[in-house]
Order: sequence, then C-alpha cells, then structure tokens
Amino acid sequence: MATKYHGKRGVVYASISGTTGVINVGGMRAFTLDGSQEDVDTTEFGEGNRTSVLGFPAFRGTLEGFWASDDTTIRAASQSTDGTSLYLYPSRDAPTKYVGGPAWLDMSVRSAVDAAVGITANFRARGAWVNQL
Repeated sequence: MATKYHGKRGVVYASISGTTGVINVGGMRAFTLDGSQEDVDTTEFGEGNRTSVLGFPAFRGTLEGFWASDDTTIRAASQSTDGTSLYLYPSRDAPTKYVGGPAWLDMSVRSAVDAAVGITANFRARGAWVNQL
C-alpha cells in the first residue's frame, strides 16, 4: 500500500539567482504545480474523430507564504535577470520525491487589517525540470 503524507511538511528551496545555490525558503505555507501537457491537434481530413499528440509539460505554479523582513529569497529571485532555481518537495519525509529546475518567478505582497502580510509567487520553467514525484 502506498504511503501518504500530510502537506504540513512540504519544503520549498529556491536560489536568489540562476547561478547561486538553493536554500530552504522560510515562511512558505503552500505551493501548486501544473505539470499538464499541451494537447497538439493532429486531426486529418476525412478522419472520424479528433486525434492528438502530447507536447511538453507546463511546469508552472504558485508559491504562497508569509512575508518576513529577514528572508528576501523570493523577492531577490523575482528580480533576478537570470531567473532562479526552484525545487518543491511535497514532504520532507520523502526526500527523494521532488520536482524542480530553473525558473522565472514573479512575486506579489498582500497586507490587510485582518491577516498576516502574505506573499504569492507565480513561477514557470525556464529550462529543463526534473520530475521525481
């Protein structure tokens, strides 16, 4: 039977540029990953139904967390001219299960009277990713 894991032990590693080493990013609370593949239509005249082939996986998604004045990793990565390296682990209890690689990252901050200051980052692959999920 497959082992299941709680998301509370997820980990996000990122670098401040495309050439520096990755570090564990503090304040993260969630991530999403879209690895869907594009569907390329190959339907020919006279066929009885649509046909297609699969293209490349998307590898894009979001990071969500809390702003901390002493952790500038996500902000620096979002301003890097050569991108970042990003690695997502659903659980630190399964260290061989991850996805990641070079990425572009955009960041936004949200502050409200009824919430902690939060950050959201959207990412997309900028090169080949490893998928060990």
